[in-house]
Formats: sequence, structure tokens, C-alpha cells
Amino acid sequence: MPAQEQKALENDDIQTLFERLKHEVERAGAGDGTLRSRARAAAERFWPVSAERPIERRPGAKGLVAYPVKQVLRRLMRWYVEPLAAEQRGFNDAALKLIDDLSERVDRERAAREEAERLLREAEERL
Repeated sequence: MPAQEQKALENDDIQTLFERLKHEVERAGAGDGTLRSRARAAAERFWPVSAERPIERRPGAKGLVAYPVKQVLRRLMRWYVEPLAAEQRGFNDAALKLIDDLSERVDRERAAREEAERLLREAEERL
């Protein structure tokens, strides 16, 4: 094979590699700013549902009376609310795991499709 043909093939390989890397970077997004990573961060932040939320005291006499009443009501209602919160946490955990699995599957399928398309293009070029 002459040197010019070999150099042309190397340039084509470099160009193909560059295009592939560029496509992967575009697909992956720019770091933590992607929609997927922001949505995942929000899901991680909110999945642990609990009956325990901070009670805020209002200013004035109304707040002075309402704050202790709210504390007592919270203790009295915990037995009723906590089982629902526990079920919700279980569901949220399962949903996040399922979404992660589906996301990985989609990424693998996309990569396989791109590889098949690349092989098809190479086969067409050889013919």
C-alpha cells in the first residue's frame, strides 16, 4: 500500500473517531447541567418521605399558642401518617431503581444501534 493511501486511511480513521467522540459528548451532555442529572438529583433529594417536617413558629400570640398544639398533634397523628410515608419511601426507592435500570438499557441499546449503523456504513463503503 503506498504511503499516500495509508495516510489517507489514517486521516479517515481520525476523522471517524473525532465524529464518534463528538457525538458521545453531545449525547452525554455537559456535566451536571443535563436534564437527566438534574432530575436524578431532585429525585434523590425528595425520595425519603417522612412525617417529620420542621414546624415553623409564627410570630405573635397566635404562634405562641399554635406551636405547642402542633407539636402535640404531630405526636398523636404519627401512628397514622408514618405507615403511609414508609410505603411511599419503598415505592420511591423501587421507582428510582427501575428508572436507573431502564436508563442503562436505553444507553446500551443506543450504543449497539450506533455500532450496527457504523458497521453497515463500513460494509456499504467496501462494496
